[in-house]
Amino acid sequence: MRDRIKQIVIEEFSKLVNNIESDFENNYKRKVNNFLLSQMDEKITASMVFVSSFESKSGFAIETCAKRIARLKFGEENVPTIVNPRNINHNINPAMVNGQVVVTDVDTHNGNLRGRIASFRANNVASGRGRNRIESGVTQSSIKDQLLPLAGEYKTDSIYTKPVDLAFYDGENWNVLELKAGGDLDSSNAPSNVEKLLNIYVDMGIPNCKAYFATLYNKDGEGNTWTGAVKKHMAFPEMFLIGKLFWNKILPDNISFEDFEDIYKEALEYIDLNTSINQMIESCIS
Repeated sequence: MRDRIKQIVIEEFSKLVNNIESDFENNYKRKVNNFLLSQMDEKITASMVFVSSFESKSGFAIETCAKRIARLKFGEENVPTIVNPRNINHNINPAMVNGQVVVTDVDTHNGNLRGRIASFRANNVASGRGRNRIESGVTQSSIKDQLLPLAGEYKTDSIYTKPVDLAFYDGENWNVLELKAGGDLDSSNAPSNVEKLLNIYVDMGIPNCKAYFATLYNKDGEGNTWTGAVKKHMAFPEMFLIGKLFWNKILPDNISFEDFEDIYKEALEYIDLNTSINQMIESCIS
């Protein structure tokens, strides 16, 4: 199992490196034209270009890793490309889907529906601090009681699809996740991300479904309490899978989060990421 996970990481991050290499020179040239960076050493600028490109493109790579690893635990049929828990008839070709999509007959673009979901979030924000803290009223039970009925109210004869970062059936519940790197969203982006997740929950339209805001790592350090603007809009920790909790949710039972950290490190050493970085940088400044 360790070897299978390692191979997944090797394959997806090899693709990532190739994608970064393909447009690295052009991205570097655009930075060179930025007079605000003109006093910086070329190597520093090139390093910044790599970090920026890696951060922007690695999200899809690690999401793909997570989906493939979840399939090792739950099976291909329970982490499908086309998420269709209500068996809605459709003619969508899985080969044409990038990532995962939810198939729904809920009018996902309806302004009234979106408004009701937004109002639900806004009327349930957390308040106060310390002992006076009142957590968000957006819980697994409240979304089931108050949002799930909307799937019936806004049911149509049309078929829609909605991209989802990760969705899987664990044998008891479907789980739909909004997945971020560290989850360090600002106060203006947090509400829209929560509403996006709640829209997907309504699109699923089934009672045995749970929604989570998840992160690939704990930006505050594993073992520390995660902080983030999203906590104002969803009950913590009930609605969250942060870092280790996320990976332990999808990793095969005999692989721990610490094992995965080691596997990830071994995989990046195997593809010799550091050498690739240095070669890209040297090719631009030489």
